[in-house]
Amino acid sequence: MYNIEMANAFKSIVPPKNFGVTIMDSGDFLTVVIDPEDIEELQDNQVDDAVKYINDVKRVLEEQGAIVYVVRKALE
Repeated sequence: MYNIEMANAFKSIVPPKNFGVTIMDSGDFLTVVIDPEDIEELQDNQVDDAVKYINDVKRVLEEQGAIVYVVRKALE
């Protein structure tokens, strides 16, 4: 499912400093994986930028025709 157009669209979005996501291709859908430790380490003013980035990644991939899930592991 993850193709060159999707990769280019994803890479065109600039992530906030010290934050990023992983894209996993499950065949029928894509999963955007967020590392919960990355979120914990953000300052309060950076959280909004991270949420905007996640939403932009999801939107761009959906515009390219993907079904997108956003997940993270629970914090312990």
